[in-house]
Amino acid sequence: MDMNAYLSMFIDESNDHLQALNENMLKLESDPEDLSIVQSIFRSAHTLKGMSATMGFEDLASLTHEMENVLDLVRNSKLSMDSFIFDTLFKGLDALEAMVQDIINGGTGKSDVTAIVQSLQSILKGDYKTDGGSATSASDKGASGEAAMLDQFQASVLQQSMESGHQAYYIKVTVSENCVLKAARAYMVFDVLERSGEVIKSEPSVQDLEQEKFDQSFTVFIVTTASEEELTGKIMAISEIESAQLTLLDAESLASLSAVPAAAAAEAAPKAQAAAPTESGRGADTAKKSTAAVASRTIRVDIERLDTLMNLFSELLIDRVRLEQLASEVKRTELTETVEHMSRVSSDLQNIVLKLRMVPVDAVFNRFPRMVRDLAKSLDKKIELVITGADTELDRTVIDEIGDPLVHLLRNSVDHGIETVQERVAAGKPETGTVHLRAFHSGNHVFIEVEEDGKGINGEKVLGIAVKNGVLTEEEGKKLTQDEVNMLIFAPGFSTADKVSDISGRGVGLDVVRTKITSLGGNVTVTSAMGKGTKFSVQLPLTLSIISAMLIKLGSEKYAIPLSSIVETGIIKRSSILNVHGNHMIRFRDAIIPLVSLSRVLESPDYDEGGEEETEIVVIQKGDKWAAVTVDDFIGQSEIVLKSLGKYLTNTHAISGATILGDGQVALIVDPNALIK
Repeated sequence: MDMNAYLSMFIDESNDHLQALNENMLKLESDPEDLSIVQSIFRSAHTLKGMSATMGFEDLASLTHEMENVLDLVRNSKLSMDSFIFDTLFKGLDALEAMVQDIINGGTGKSDVTAIVQSLQSILKGDYKTDGGSATSASDKGASGEAAMLDQFQASVLQQSMESGHQAYYIKVTVSENCVLKAARAYMVFDVLERSGEVIKSEPSVQDLEQEKFDQSFTVFIVTTASEEELTGKIMAISEIESAQLTLLDAESLASLSAVPAAAAAEAAPKAQAAAPTESGRGADTAKKSTAAVASRTIRVDIERLDTLMNLFSELLIDRVRLEQLASEVKRTELTETVEHMSRVSSDLQNIVLKLRMVPVDAVFNRFPRMVRDLAKSLDKKIELVITGADTELDRTVIDEIGDPLVHLLRNSVDHGIETVQERVAAGKPETGTVHLRAFHSGNHVFIEVEEDGKGINGEKVLGIAVKNGVLTEEEGKKLTQDEVNMLIFAPGFSTADKVSDISGRGVGLDVVRTKITSLGGNVTVTSAMGKGTKFSVQLPLTLSIISAMLIKLGSEKYAIPLSSIVETGIIKRSSILNVHGNHMIRFRDAIIPLVSLSRVLESPDYDEGGEEETEIVVIQKGDKWAAVTVDDFIGQSEIVLKSLGKYLTNTHAISGATILGDGQVALIVDPNALIK
């Protein structure tokens, strides 16, 4: 069998499991007594181990197995979590991520993890130096006597589960004699069983099964709510499985299989109550109704195929608009009806194509809690990361590129922004600094903000370094506003660090962040107040493809304004325009909002609204800020395809791109966010 065919799937699923492990470990660190979280961690580790062994990545499987041993003690209430165990497991996760990354880069996934393995084994033996409670030895971890198939703990878990209304089964599975990959079949059986309930024990051990140290059959004890027929059907649906014999256990048969009589098992049951029944009972029902369904109803699609689909649909949309225009000119009923139907169908198709490409920013955000936790420990700071708007969706292409800039901004905020505990107390602030990571929609853009309540940017220091480094002259510096001074930190090679650290600095400044964001058609700004904190605001295009827009005229030129930024349209009299400190304003819904002349911003060659008594306006918004924009005339709403202006026309003020209209003309797309200060 060609295992390379499964490599892409292995990498995707491994990354998913590693992310789940990181998230659940952080949850467990804040609530170490919640054994249900341990169960989830154990399952992810167990699945990752099985996948790695099946694919032949032995180092990955071996390290995961050592971590699994520790987690097994914890979930069975034989070991209490402490800081040493958490740090060791986190180091293990980092090593696993490095191995998977090596595999992605074409390597074998091999790595020297001797130190981590030694730490894990010392935890198992209980002789590691820590303030936490001692662990039981590895040899006590469920070892059973030769005369008994179940130890006392396993028997008590089964007993308690049966009393709670679950079924306990003893299953003997036999694989076909000519089976090529027995370990893979065993893994598939375990995957099916763990979706249906809780596996209590297997014989041979899971490790031996993964290394194909068995003949043709193996046995499993499982707790589940599924019926015998249901389990048998699922196991037999796996190819190369010859037979599956299920035996329903009762108190008497359980006593004969265990090392202790039934009464003793019942006595021991309360000790085991925290470990299995709650999770297995809940998990069995959920897995039966939803997990299997989700697994069978989702597929992974190469992003290049979605790109091709989007490009083809973009061309189709341009032709559709052209057809609509021709139909309105020809005025044939049959043609008009056909074009209208095609428009409805293509609109539905457009929504589906766009949604296929949209991914919640949570796909990027979910890696940051662990990163901030590690940074805070290494810097000896107390930091809380608050994430909001993680369900905000962005185009997949943007999502793939935005991760590294956000990492740099967060590292900068944690290292340079948030003060040490002593500095915060001296300044009258809480010991724990707060970093806000938020995302929200505004018009045809998504804004991502990184804000902290640290010491703020020292404007004088920034200006002094900028002058010293030749970024600008001292005379030029005196003319800058505070916000313009703050933006100097984005100059190439700029750094305010007194010493270079491993966290940020290293001669690679925030200019790299701005370059990357600009290349995505976005923008980044910074605002700061000394002693109060700093906020980085990243503006990104919502999608790189298709939007709804209002087409308007400025003399002989046509422009498009994204519909998602427009509050409403209207007409105002020139006499109703107010002059406030030299700025034009109008009254709008019991508020005074600025009035912006689009013809002056874009330097329109043949239109000026100055001579008109009445002027059409478009009211736009950016977050909670509003503005009215004067235009010549409205053409109407339309679906437009976003086209780049190319490398020679980048950073054109107030213009975010162009589109091809139905008559073949090119219309520039206005960026409403640039019109609101």
